[in-house]
Amino acid sequence: MAHKDDVTRVMAVCEECGSVYAARQWPDGTIRVIGQEGCSCGATRFEVADDSEGESPPDPNTG
Repeated sequence: MAHKDDVTRVMAVCEECGSVYAARQWPDGTIRVIGQEGCSCGATRFEVADDSEGESPPDPNTG
């Protein structure tokens, strides 16, 4: 079993629908959503969210 210090808190994105969740990443790379078994869409595969600073999605109102 992994020690608490070996587990990292991350933001995870569902690979199916793109929903974002708070999650824990284990030393073996496994990502587990905190507080539930998987995504609300039913998927259980996640990837770590890209946390690039200063980038935001384009505003559809500004063409």
